[in-house]
Amino acid sequence: MSEQQITYLFGPFSKENYNPQKWKHIKEKIYQLNSTNEEQTIPDCRDLLQLLLEINNAPNIDEYFGEPSIKNFFFNDFILQNAKNLIATKTFNNNEILELSNRILEEMTLLWLRVLNEDNAKLAETVKYILDPARSYFKCNNQEETSMSVVVIYLYPLP
Repeated sequence: MSEQQITYLFGPFSKENYNPQKWKHIKEKIYQLNSTNEEQTIPDCRDLLQLLLEINNAPNIDEYFGEPSIKNFFFNDFILQNAKNLIATKTFNNNEILELSNRILEEMTLLWLRVLNEDNAKLAETVKYILDPARSYFKCNNQEETSMSVVVIYLYPLP
């Protein structure tokens, strides 16, 4: 049986192909999501989702990032801030951006589960933030069922 070849759009990263400005730009665009045209942010959200899909499908996450400093940027800054900014948006008028946001948050949660043994406090904080059913993100986007997922009920049992 032959091994399946994994193709990446962004990684694996090295000092040569890692462009911190690209990722800072994406973080800034998602931060501004409340005050900009949602359609303008769709390409940035697609890139973020693609990155998360690549990370989650990489056989070895450390090799994917190449340098510890690159991994540190994504795990301890980029992912948490984007999760907070997506949830802070509260209401989406464009269904595509809402779907992208939901997928991004799901992939962030899956990443945390995948690297649970690394005991990364920022990723744990990210997931705690995402899975908090009290966040208005879930109530304002007609997603009450999403906030009551099995994982949320496990972490926040019903009375």
